Amino acid sequence: MIFLTANDMERDQLRGFELGADDYVTKPFLISVFRKKVSALLGRIQRQTGGDCYTDGTLSINFSELTAALAGEPIIFTPMEYRLLKVLVRNPQTVLTRQLLLEKLWDADENFVDEHALTVVISRIRGKIEAGGLQYIKTVYGMGYMWVGGIKK
Repeated sequence: MIFLTANDMERDQLRGFELGADDYVTKPFLISVFRKKVSALLGRIQRQTGGDCYTDGTLSINFSELTAALAGEPIIFTPMEYRLLKVLVRNPQTVLTRQLLLEKLWDADENFVDEHALTVVISRIRGKIEAGGLQYIKTVYGMGYMWVGGIKK
């Protein structure tokens, strides 16, 4: 909750925070500053409540509920695909080596994922999400993969 008011007295501000305000903005105010405050608050809320989600307006993935949609249409991922997507999404614009990805996909029961399986899983994910000229996963030849988040090819 953000109070947006002309009441700029200290007691008014203190009362607003006592009532549960996350911020207290008095008029007049700069719209650019207000937008930043709202953005920061929304980011904090997302980290606290929906931090296990990814969305970019086209692709949305909820890692807690194991659900996904592309342009509003549901997508079915395997548990392995969700695990790989989560590693990629949590490390955007970072080259993740094949070795690192293989280590991250080695599950608690020590079910090994070999390099060929990694290539197949990447290919299946791309087939499901890289439609309409969008690219989400970039291959960095000789190294690994990078999450680029829905750029135009």
